[in-house]
Amino acid sequence: GLGVEGGEGEQQSLPPPFPYSIDLSPTTIDAAAAKNSKKVRKLVIRHLEDEDITNILPEVVREFGALIPPSSSTTPKQPGDELATKIENYLFSLTVLIGLTQRVVRREKGYSATNAACPDHNVICLVEQAPTNNDDNNSEWQQQSYSERIVGIAELSWQPPNPNGNAPPFVLPYFMKTLISRYGPSRDASSSKKEPVGYVSNVLVWKTRRGRGYGRVLMAALEGIANIWGCDDVRLHVDANEYSGRIARGLYWNLGYEGVPDRG
Repeated sequence: GLGVEGGEGEQQSLPPPFPYSIDLSPTTIDAAAAKNSKKVRKLVIRHLEDEDITNILPEVVREFGALIPPSSSTTPKQPGDELATKIENYLFSLTVLIGLTQRVVRREKGYSATNAACPDHNVICLVEQAPTNNDDNNSEWQQQSYSERIVGIAELSWQPPNPNGNAPPFVLPYFMKTLISRYGPSRDASSSKKEPVGYVSNVLVWKTRRGRGYGRVLMAALEGIANIWGCDDVRLHVDANEYSGRIARGLYWNLGYEGVPDRG
C-alpha cells in the first residue's frame, strides 16, 4: 500500500463529543415530511461498545476475511478449500474479537489532560437510526424512539511512524510503540518523528450503504479526534492496486491526503 499523511491539529484535552447526531434529509421532499420533522432519520457517530462487537463481526469477516475464489475449468476447487477457508475465517474472527475488545477496554480508560496518549485507540461506528413509533398516534410531548443499525466503522490510534507497516491486530502498550518509534528497524529513518503518530485504519462502510458519503463522515470524525489528540498529521495505508484500491484512494485524495511511496 501507500502511506499517506495530511491535516494538522491543535492540542486539546477534551474527549470527542460522541455520540454525535446528524439529521438525514428525506430522499424526496413532500408535504408530510416537511410537516413532521420526527420522520427524519438520523445518522449517529459514537464509540464502539462491547455489545457491538459480535454484531459487526460477520461484516468485517466478509470484507477482510478469507474468500474461496470462483472455480473454473482450469482451476477446479479442491476438496479441502471450503474447510480451510472456514478455519481461516474462524481464526480471523477470533483475532478481530480479541483485538476489538482490547480497543474498547483501552478507550474506556478515559481522557487525561496530562497524558495525550490516553486512550491511544478509538474505534468509532456509524449508526443509522430510524423512527419506530407510529407518528399518527404520538402526541407532541411523547419522545420519539429509534431503531439502530451499524453501517460503518473506523479507527484512529497512536502507531509508530512506519510507512511500510499496518497497525497490528492486537493492542500494544504505549511504551512499546514509543520504543519501536525510536529504535525499531522498520521506522522511517528519513523522518524527524521519533514518537507514535495518529494512524487511521479499519475504515469500513457496509457494502449496502456505500455511495452515500459515509466514508467522508467517518474520516471527518477521526480527524476531529486527531485534532483533540494534538496530531500534526494523520497517516494511513491504502491499497495501491489500480482496480481494487481506486475507490479508497479517490476518497483520500479528495480529502487532501498526499501519497508517500513505500520505503524499504
